[in-house]
Amino acid sequence: MIERIKRWFFNKDLGSKHVAKKVVKNGVNAAAAIGIIFDGTSEDDRKIVHKFKKQLNPSGNKQIKSIAFIQNKLPLDNVDYSAYNQKDIKWYGVPFGEKVEEFIQSNFDILIVLCEKMRPHFEFIIAQSNATFIIGPNIDRSEQYFTFIVDSKDSNGLQSLIEKIIVSIEKIAIK
Repeated sequence: MIERIKRWFFNKDLGSKHVAKKVVKNGVNAAAAIGIIFDGTSEDDRKIVHKFKKQLNPSGNKQIKSIAFIQNKLPLDNVDYSAYNQKDIKWYGVPFGEKVEEFIQSNFDILIVLCEKMRPHFEFIIAQSNATFIIGPNIDRSEQYFTFIVDSKDSNGLQSLIEKIIVSIEKIAIK
């Protein structure tokens, strides 16, 4: 019963901020702004994503932002990356805060979702994002939000998922 009430409040907030999605015109080749959302609870995963960001932008001419969810309630004052945690999530699953709003308002050409499951706070950020093209793994409700879904059933961790996403993007990119 409580889950249905949470979902009702969640859908109410989601619907009140609904944003019309842009139409993809230039594909992934013209991507100058890239966003990455991921579960950054593990320090190893944060290092993997940091390495991935460098790999995406070897020349330094792209704008790449990421936001990590940290599974704790500790203050995030000393972190040098964009993150939010359980203190930044309403009881029914909607995230809030300056870093979350800034990420949602960014006009990304591509949003890369590196989540193993669709938690309500991830879903809210993805649904509200101004991203033109959203790519991520085959998780719950991915068909509702993602432009391109990557088969992730054989993925063994974050690095494996990133490799699958890179292969998929290379297949659809115009050479």
